[in-house]
Amino acid sequence: MDLRIKGSKYLIFEINKSVTKDNRPYIKVILMDKDGNTFNGIMFDSNKLKFDPEKGHIVEVIANIQHYNGQPQFKILDMSLVEGENRFDFFPKTENDVDKMLIEMKNLIFQNINNRYLVELLNKFFNDKEIIEKFKVIPAAKNVHHAYIGGLLEHTFSVVKLALILSDYYSQDIDKELLVVGALFHDIGKLFELTIDESFDYTEDGKLLGHLLLGIDLINKYISQIDGFPSRLKSLINHMIASHHGILEYGSPKKPKTKEALLLHYIDDMDAKLNTFKSLLEKEKVDEGWTSYDRLLERQIFNHNSNY
Repeated sequence: MDLRIKGSKYLIFEINKSVTKDNRPYIKVILMDKDGNTFNGIMFDSNKLKFDPEKGHIVEVIANIQHYNGQPQFKILDMSLVEGENRFDFFPKTENDVDKMLIEMKNLIFQNINNRYLVELLNKFFNDKEIIEKFKVIPAAKNVHHAYIGGLLEHTFSVVKLALILSDYYSQDIDKELLVVGALFHDIGKLFELTIDESFDYTEDGKLLGHLLLGIDLINKYISQIDGFPSRLKSLINHMIASHHGILEYGSPKKPKTKEALLLHYIDDMDAKLNTFKSLLEKEKVDEGWTSYDRLLERQIFNHNSNY
């Protein structure tokens, strides 16, 4: 028996408009509630709606909840546009205090950086108020890892802390200061790659250039304002940003060619994938047992909940 929902409010997070083989218009949507939960929905004969639905709209929905390919789906019967709601209230958010995270990360970084050029570079960054305000809200991705408000800051802080731990472990081989700066800046181009104006989406520059090039451009802008900044140090920082995806198939224009770049790649990948595991388990509310098959991870995830 289908379950009916009526009058609940959702953000249209994604929308795709198309027509059936018999030329009937329909829409597929991803709806998001105020708890950050997402729901797939489909509506046939969508031309009967009294408004033209777009990404970022807040809507009230009447729908039957069905199952399609083993997953719940809203068969939408009607939608109405809701005015006066703040779409920001519907976005998923980090559970951590962003201001506290930022202060803790900044203090931790400065405690471990002594090179005067790197200190000046860090000051340029942390004193850029417009950039820092964006840093506190932008997600780390549109829909994969840390895909929530404050996700980029949370992910970066994790990578910085892991960089410090592993640089101490490999203290004879790793330049700690270089690695920590790379950890801070590896994803900084996402400030320009992603937007949260209507929903989580890519900017035009994000689609055309990507966060690796955009991040290098930002860091080089700061470096250009620092007299005598060593050209090799600039290249080493740029290389860590350019290569942190690890392999060409994942979008890196270069494979890691320094020890710091290699370590940064694995730290970043580990933190991103663990967060993806966590998000999938939370989304499907799996306290113990298996999730459904995840197309991006190419596997099911098992939560043993420490029950052996």
